[in-house]
Amino acid sequence: MNPAAVYLAIFFGVLCMSTSSIMIRWCSAPALIIALYRLATTTALAAALKGRNLSGIGQLSRHDMALMALSGLFLALHLAFWISSLAYTSISSSVLFTNLQVIFVLAFSAFILQERLNRWAIVGVLAALTGSGLIVGGDLGHGKLLGDMLALASGFFVAVYLLIGRQVRARVEILDYTLVVSGIAALVILLCSTIMKLPLSGYPAGDWLLFVLMGLGPGLGGHAVLNWALKFVKAPLVAVSILGESVLASILGWFIFNEALLWYQLTGGGLILAGIYLAAANERVAA
Repeated sequence: MNPAAVYLAIFFGVLCMSTSSIMIRWCSAPALIIALYRLATTTALAAALKGRNLSGIGQLSRHDMALMALSGLFLALHLAFWISSLAYTSISSSVLFTNLQVIFVLAFSAFILQERLNRWAIVGVLAALTGSGLIVGGDLGHGKLLGDMLALASGFFVAVYLLIGRQVRARVEILDYTLVVSGIAALVILLCSTIMKLPLSGYPAGDWLLFVLMGLGPGLGGHAVLNWALKFVKAPLVAVSILGESVLASILGWFIFNEALLWYQLTGGGLILAGIYLAAANERVAA
């Protein structure tokens, strides 16, 4: 695969993901309903691209199917918590805390796999945590702590989702992976929505258009493209590239919703971005 084409695809994926928070803010439906129809749209689009060629899914091993089911569960949790967070905190804070997934991945390596981290990766983790503390402290005084914590939880869930994806994508074709994972995530959200007795219809036409656009853009053009790229480039490169989402989403939030960044968000956000970059760029463990 031509490296230039892969890098262009990654840029396109990040650009698509950056629009997600904006469309969610425009949408009047509950968070779980937004997640449900975004996932359903992505699943339907992946199925349409597959056409009648579903034999690849039937040939998947039970082990890979189990891993993809687990990945779908964590994708559902990620979207449910992250979309909910946008009702309680700023776009900038929400996306920054979610993108701390790189730090969670390194924490899993250190505490669960007993791996010693590279010195610069540790510096990156400490910088990101310092920046997070600064934003939490500032947002606490503005009543945004709940939104920050929801976004932080979503970052944990997406970290697990990406860790599983790294393993499975080496063996499973991208459309098969997207179809199964998004489909399972949609079923999880549907079950939760049914238990909570949320209406599945009756939303304005604008919401339905946004559901489709979210599934097509951030869903297929964002998540699916970045999962595809994991087969051709190292995961740290994809993780670092996702930092662009924080910057682009914050700029869009400023222009569209007049969400100006306060001093502690700028300072804390800078520390988080720098920390994630250092951590992801030095993700290899120490010898």
